[in-house]
Amino acid sequence: METLYHSGRILTMVDQDDSPEAVIVRDGLIAFVGDLDRARDLLGGGAEEVDLAGRALMPSFIDSHGHLLQHGALAALVDLEHATSVAEIIAAFRERLAQRDPSDTSPLIGAKYDPNLLAEGRHPTRDDLDQISTAIPVFALHRSMHVAVGNSVLVDGAGLIAQTPDPEGGRFGRSPDGTPDGYVEEHPAMAAFAGVLDPSGSGGLLPGGAADPAQAVQRAAEDYLRHGITTAQEGAADPTTVNGLVGAAGAGGIALDVVVYPLVQTGTSVFDAHPEFAGEYVGRLRLGGYKMILDGSPQARSAWMSEPYAPVPGDEDPGCAYPIHTPAEVEEFTRAVAAQGRQLLAHCNGDAAAELFVSTAERVGAEHPALLEARPVMIHAQTVRDDQLERMAPLGMIASIFSVHTFFWGDVHLRNFGPERGRRVSPARSALDRGVRVTLHQDSPVTPPDMLLTIWAAVNRISRAGKPVGLEQRISTWEALRAVTTDAAYQYGEEDSKGQLREGMRADLVILSADPLTSVPQELRDVEVLATIKDGEVVYEA
Repeated sequence: METLYHSGRILTMVDQDDSPEAVIVRDGLIAFVGDLDRARDLLGGGAEEVDLAGRALMPSFIDSHGHLLQHGALAALVDLEHATSVAEIIAAFRERLAQRDPSDTSPLIGAKYDPNLLAEGRHPTRDDLDQISTAIPVFALHRSMHVAVGNSVLVDGAGLIAQTPDPEGGRFGRSPDGTPDGYVEEHPAMAAFAGVLDPSGSGGLLPGGAADPAQAVQRAAEDYLRHGITTAQEGAADPTTVNGLVGAAGAGGIALDVVVYPLVQTGTSVFDAHPEFAGEYVGRLRLGGYKMILDGSPQARSAWMSEPYAPVPGDEDPGCAYPIHTPAEVEEFTRAVAAQGRQLLAHCNGDAAAELFVSTAERVGAEHPALLEARPVMIHAQTVRDDQLERMAPLGMIASIFSVHTFFWGDVHLRNFGPERGRRVSPARSALDRGVRVTLHQDSPVTPPDMLLTIWAAVNRISRAGKPVGLEQRISTWEALRAVTTDAAYQYGEEDSKGQLREGMRADLVILSADPLTSVPQELRDVEVLATIKDGEVVYEA
């Protein structure tokens, strides 16, 4: 199979000034990049020609951090993303409950509510969710995936009372008299509901086993491909998630490349359990390394900071918040990954979490260079400081930055951190200026897998309310494009096969409605994905 693309703007992502006239794709690989006349001389009989008609062709986008399976699973839950009041959350749950068989007593689960968008400006409580049902578990998952709320069935079923202590690395919300109000912050606290949501103890993608893995993969892949993404990540897998993806790969049900990072606290034997996925892709799936979560969410005020959050009227003062794991646990996890020579991803939203990761990597990496050779990644890097970035550069530590946060929660960060720290959230400019390689991500399902929105956010840094959020941290369109192609491929160790248009590279391509490099920066999010090509085959077309 041979296809010639021509008559449009072709971005090779090798050099900003490259301007080839044509690209030939043959048998899933880039066979030629150059002059159109020469390309036609090289074509075999029966080749297809695609006239770009002035549109842009470039390497497809690479998701440097997200949760593919969770994104697909959440699509099957009660959608709370657009709720603007607690009443609308209740109405959405009631609508889904009315559609169910009356004999169905399984948990009712909703996802993606955001208290910053609610008229009440607060999380729902058990009393709110009791209006939906006091007979079955009702569970509302916050958009960050770091906090949630359960009704009284969950609170009482978990045995939570005023005397129940907060778990290490988590917190229970409480009424004035100390009674748990249904709010659970971070995974150690959310785990209290697990036995009620899933009495079998089988675990799963979400509480209560909310979705079939094969269906979740298919739903998520369709959305990713629609946004021009052909390499995705499952960035916090438990054993059930790994098994679900392995099953989908074996059935040929994965339409894009997926790199899996099991949570290190669930053990480091997954590569031994699935050795066939430890190297090249098998059924478009491979194991990439391990993931470690060090703190919470800045918009939920649970990211671990070195200095206290700004006081917010009506909100509980979290101080500096808290870590998920102790330094001794982080040391143990890091050494276990280093001993295997695997890549380590660490979720660090707060600068205190960033400090723990950097200092641990410095110490362990000096003893075990394989840790650094595997390209460790700081995921989110929301409030990483300049002094930490300067130490990350010689380590080769990559900053995978959640730049679209400045759009969705920039106004919240300015409130939570104050103007000085708030404007510096997602400091991509500071990272690049200090020689740190930067990638950009959406952390789907936290935000949609919309890479062009992410690029727009990194280039413009405008909040949802239209406020500038640290314009000095803006990066150029070229730098943003590299972050989601060339540098994202490097993060995965796939820079020799993805992320650029060069002969011999895989033909993972995207056709855009306009050239991002000549588009007005404010209009980058209006550029449309018209087609996505995976290994030379069109897998999405608008």
